Amino acid sequence: MNQNSTATTPEVPLHILLRRRREELSLFQAQLAEALHVTPECIGQWECGRRRMELSKLPRIAEALHLDARELCAKALAEFHPSVYAALFADPTPAIIQQVPV
Repeated sequence: MNQNSTATTPEVPLHILLRRRREELSLFQAQLAEALHVTPECIGQWECGRRRMELSKLPRIAEALHLDARELCAKALAEFHPSVYAALFADPTPAIIQQVPV
């Protein structure tokens, strides 16, 4: 990862990570909002933890903030959807998919 060693630090909540990174890059909320096609108020709500960003926006957020998209997506899944994260990353054995009787 480029310039930010705290991007995947588990103890830093995602909303704080986003705010810190935006500030490190000297971006205003309005500038980031324009790049992501959202309102500055939306960015403010993300950064305060009052609103979750859509998972589909994470690659564009990562690009705008010069973060690793895979790591950012994994962090968001771990924080917002821990059971999905556990199913994808934490369990080394593959899940058995059962067929539904017809």
